[in-house]
Amino acid sequence: NGGDIGAPPPLGVWDPLGLIEKRDMRRYEIMEIKHGRSAMLGFVHILAIHAGVRLPGYLSQAAGLKFADMPVGCFASLEATPTAGWLQIMIVTAMAETGAGNVPDLPGPSGLAGGPTGLVKAGLLGQPQTADKAPGDIGGEIWQRYADPEERAFKLNAERNNGRAAMLGVTGCLIHELLGVDALYPTGGLGGAAPPPIFS
Repeated sequence: NGGDIGAPPPLGVWDPLGLIEKRDMRRYEIMEIKHGRSAMLGFVHILAIHAGVRLPGYLSQAAGLKFADMPVGCFASLEATPTAGWLQIMIVTAMAETGAGNVPDLPGPSGLAGGPTGLVKAGLLGQPQTADKAPGDIGGEIWQRYADPEERAFKLNAERNNGRAAMLGVTGCLIHELLGVDALYPTGGLGGAAPPPIFS
């Protein structure tokens, strides 16, 4: 219905083919939320890399590849990532997807993340999506909760709409690169070229 989470006014529900009555919409909601969250992280990454932000140290010591050596382009950075890096990404993603990363606090010294009792807080990588939880509710106890229904609806709709915008933004950046122009400045940016990095 119009005004439900994910279908805020003024647009509401747009379903000209009548698929809502024929499909498992909960599954599609869960997928949309996951892809939206991934796209938001991806788009922030694109902005940060184009601004010149780089992590210190090595991405791969074996390959002698520093984070600072990674190319700026979306496709170029994908190709430059070593196989071991992709395996790590896949393992963390699988742990987040299945809830395998939701382990009790790991012991560690005080002053590190988790305080005096732990390095990693339980639930950091999320819990599995189950039928008794709302779509996308995988955060466990460490996620912010909102008791006020109006505030909760606003926050969930903001997340959904920001995720949709980020999915379009990342797709646009990829298409720009496939067309041979800069991902963020397809028309040439300032003075016919992308502006210089903010951080160097």
